[in-house]
Amino acid sequence: MAKRRAPSSKVINISGNKPEITKANEILGKKVRLKCKNIKQKEYANLIKEKEISICAGPAGVGKSYIAIAIAIELLQNNNSFNKIIIVKPAVEAEENLGFLPGDLKEKMAPYLASSLDIVDKILGKENRIKLEEEELLICEPLGFIRGKSIDNSVLIMEEAQNLSGSQMKTLLTRIGYGAKYIISGDMDQSDKYSRIEDTGLYDAMTKHHNIPEIGLFEFGINDIVRNPLITKILGNYKDDGLFKNDMLK
Repeated sequence: MAKRRAPSSKVINISGNKPEITKANEILGKKVRLKCKNIKQKEYANLIKEKEISICAGPAGVGKSYIAIAIAIELLQNNNSFNKIIIVKPAVEAEENLGFLPGDLKEKMAPYLASSLDIVDKILGKENRIKLEEEELLICEPLGFIRGKSIDNSVLIMEEAQNLSGSQMKTLLTRIGYGAKYIISGDMDQSDKYSRIEDTGLYDAMTKHHNIPEIGLFEFGINDIVRNPLITKILGNYKDDGLFKNDMLK
């Protein structure tokens, strides 16, 4: 009697389309599903899925980073086009000087990427996140390493974009290749480099690219904060200082 073949671990494809990427699913097992906390979060999530590039501005606590990372993981698991997630942050300190940081590039970037990786750990667990990094399904890079590259078949997440210059934003945007998706976000009111929000690459991009249908622009307000209601009250007290630029997209 002939031996029965062991079942294949690969996705069986009966539709004629390319099979799903299996490496991420083998590592993670359970599929990630984003649960939005309000209508604005749902609108932003839908915009990310619809557009090749989404650019978002909003205060702390509205869920910009969580939504971006959760959707990126969803796309890695469910969409044939995307074979990795790239998280990019400008290496800018929040009004502090850390001085010389020892170690290799990954260790030097760790303080800047910690907040993003903390979210990945909350969604997936630290062990799974490390496995994704080992398989190069999750890559963290400083902005300077993007220059000259073509970002293909990847979901790129750029956070803290309020610390980019206009030329840096231009460099980032023009690196997008085929089968890629960009999710760019920042807080106009917490730039560590620019005293005027008009000087930031985030503001420049959000006011310049209305005429490109593949780019989606989105804004959260202080009333959309979901982290802690106290944040809304605190930011409200700073509103009269002229730090906020409301209804920028209108």
